[in-house]
Amino acid sequence: MIKVTPFIETSGSDKFKQFLATPFTIDMLYPIFNDKSCETLFEGWKGKNMLSWYKFTNDNECILEFYADYYVIKKAIGKIKTVVYQLPLPTTINAFINDMQRFGIQLYWMQWIDDNFEPKDYLHKDGIRAYYEDLLGKMDKSFELL
Repeated sequence: MIKVTPFIETSGSDKFKQFLATPFTIDMLYPIFNDKSCETLFEGWKGKNMLSWYKFTNDNECILEFYADYYVIKKAIGKIKTVVYQLPLPTTINAFINDMQRFGIQLYWMQWIDDNFEPKDYLHKDGIRAYYEDLLGKMDKSFELL
């Protein structure tokens, strides 16, 4: 799984910045609209059409509820307590990522991000070197780092 990093913590490529500025739609979490869905970008979410609103859940005990004018984040704190936040709908992918970061909800990219961007575009700027070191190690070419 590829951890999502807010744009400000990446190396800041223009191509990736333009991508993050595209409008956010809820089926980027899960293909709610079936044949009319766009590319699913975020891994680990399951969604359901609740007729007048949409509900998304992940394995980390987090629920996102999207209504016509706002969305709600329900995040479990411990086994008993749930904290609820109400926010305006995110206008861009970047706004959604920043909202999730602010409330401590970890997002993961689907393989699509790796197919369409270079790792230096979407990885944390401090993790790029480690990524390539790990990759060379897997290829049994770590000696090339010397």
